[in-house]
Amino acid sequence: MSVRPQRGVNECSREVHSLHCSISGCAGHLTRIRSGVAIAVLVLVPAVTQAAELPTPDLTAVEPRVRAAIEKELATATREPDSPTAWGRLAMTLHAHQFDEGAAAAYAEASRLAPGDFRWIYLRANVEEARDPAAAAALYRQAVELDPNYAPARIRLASAHEKIGLAADADEHYREAARLEPDNAVAHLGLGRLALARGEGEVDQAIRHLERAYELSPDTQAVVAMLSRARHRAGDRDGARRLAQAARDLPPLLHQRDPRRAQVDLLAVDSESFLRRSKTYRETGQLQASLGELRRLIELEPGNAQAHFAAAGVHDRMNRPREAAAAARRALELDPELAGGRAVLAGALFKLGQFGEAAVEAERVLAEDPDDVHMLLVTTMLAMRENDVARALERLDRAAAAGVPDNLMRDLMVQLQLELADALGGAGFYDDAARRIEQVIEALEQGGASESELRLHRRRLAQYRERARG
Repeated sequence: MSVRPQRGVNECSREVHSLHCSISGCAGHLTRIRSGVAIAVLVLVPAVTQAAELPTPDLTAVEPRVRAAIEKELATATREPDSPTAWGRLAMTLHAHQFDEGAAAAYAEASRLAPGDFRWIYLRANVEEARDPAAAAALYRQAVELDPNYAPARIRLASAHEKIGLAADADEHYREAARLEPDNAVAHLGLGRLALARGEGEVDQAIRHLERAYELSPDTQAVVAMLSRARHRAGDRDGARRLAQAARDLPPLLHQRDPRRAQVDLLAVDSESFLRRSKTYRETGQLQASLGELRRLIELEPGNAQAHFAAAGVHDRMNRPREAAAAARRALELDPELAGGRAVLAGALFKLGQFGEAAVEAERVLAEDPDDVHMLLVTTMLAMRENDVARALERLDRAAAAGVPDNLMRDLMVQLQLELADALGGAGFYDDAARRIEQVIEALEQGGASESELRLHRRRLAQYRERARG
């Protein structure tokens, strides 16, 4: 359902008078035109000047501040029906809150009113991208004609061409994006993917682009997995295997820097959007910006347990254990059953040296989830502090059996295995020390460690085995 913004009587009268004068100028006198024609022209005036229909999104289930934001932009577009800025702002606000049908219609009206404005065509293409790649490609082509030097538009056009099977066109626009922004990992990933799809003769070219993407974004699953495929195709089975193992622990998506699209995202004022933006900033290493989003959400919703919990995680990443502990405690006050809250609190307390409290929280987590690797490693360290080697070995073995969820946990487990190996070797338990080094080598191989790094541990393993025989 939609409505049309209404024009005032005076405004319509001025337009009728303007048309009347124009006709008079061309014909000499309006009275020389037959009355039927004049009446027909006057009847057509409202249709010619009438604005597009306003979207009428269903706002019954949205958060109050979302409703207020959308209603504000609807009111502005109603007052200013000839303003492309008003329609564009309405479209962006609807787009930010996933009202895609209304957003597309409002972008279309903004483009009609300002056909030379890149923003409205480009953002309308964004809306169409998921539901109609062919329509999106056509709109992105128009956007690129208006601004051929905006690399994100080239990349989005290339991606749309890939989806509809136009690989050669996609390759052309990825190349232009890489020329405009040589450090754009998404462009190099696209070029590598397309080269790999073309067959054996293009594998070397694919590897060149994918290695460049890997240099620029080594911690993204999409990049590492694609490079693994290329390495396998080139015959490097060991390198491919190490990369594939490393890819499993990485975040899946490669974030594309797109300032125009980011302007839409920043308009979203629902709780989930604050959390989503914070997560994106965190995954791209922008920890202060991530924390800023959470602080804005907490200011709006002081009782949002997820916001406090997410803030605890960011503080932990920033090595601020005191702030992490305070945020985790607040999250647990608001929601005592919050998943992950006690684990973050236990880790922060350990870093603060509050080992007794850390042990209590860690054991509470393990009582509910015996395979929580993070807490198994925390309790391993607590046991080592108390020189309880047997308990440390038991917890560390459980962590290894559960499987490490990411590279940070793997690195911590390797460090603990090495420390325990040293302790066991120093006490004369050479066989046990050797088993610890074997586990270290296995974990490092799974993580894609280099041969030079593995060589060091293999030498230590050989030393312990020799002492055990001897």
